[in-house]
Amino acid sequence: MGRATRRWVLPGLAAAVVLALGLTACSQVSALAPVSGDGITTLRMAADDVLLENGVAVLVAPKCKADGSAYACQGTTVDGSPISVTSAAGKPRRMTVTVGGTVLYDGEVDPVVQKAAEAKP
Repeated sequence: MGRATRRWVLPGLAAAVVLALGLTACSQVSALAPVSGDGITTLRMAADDVLLENGVAVLVAPKCKADGSAYACQGTTVDGSPISVTSAAGKPRRMTVTVGGTVLYDGEVDPVVQKAAEAKP
């Protein structure tokens, strides 16, 4: 390969690498979009969104368990206040998010998840 050919090949190769890295980053960002599955996973994601939106400093993220026809999630804030999330398993799914005895949210789960999915970084 001559000097003139290398002058065109190396910049072209560098541009291809940058383009490939850029496309990879785009697909990774897309993969970060909220994905919900079963009811308990959707509830946990919505609870996390409510806590984040309200600026709650979380020490232990709420862990959710199914208890018959209801879900219950328990966690802790940095200052030791309890985080409680409760929800019936029916549709439309509703939840109550309480931190240290203060109700932060009492309403449907799906709008919370939808709002987070539409958020722009």
